[in-house]
Amino acid sequence: MRRSGGGGLGFAIVIVGMLIVMLLAAKAWKAVMPTAAQVLMPAQAVAGTRGQNSNDPPASATRPSGMPDLKEMGQNTDQHIKQVEDAAAKQD
Repeated sequence: MRRSGGGGLGFAIVIVGMLIVMLLAAKAWKAVMPTAAQVLMPAQAVAGTRGQNSNDPPASATRPSGMPDLKEMGQNTDQHIKQVEDAAAKQD
């Protein structure tokens, strides 16, 4: 008479399946890591990699800590809102 508690073959298949999934996840993780590391760099390190056509100054332009200046961000946002409103008014 067999016990109905599960067999060794089914457990082994589950372990092999989990191993395959983990290997595929590790491969995908390694493929994404250079991009993720670049995104997580502080603003000062990335300031030299900005495009030539960028109109806005780097976030660390006004504060040495590398953190963006909230007043400057607010002014940039207000300026952008005005540009959008002007463009919308020209369409009407």
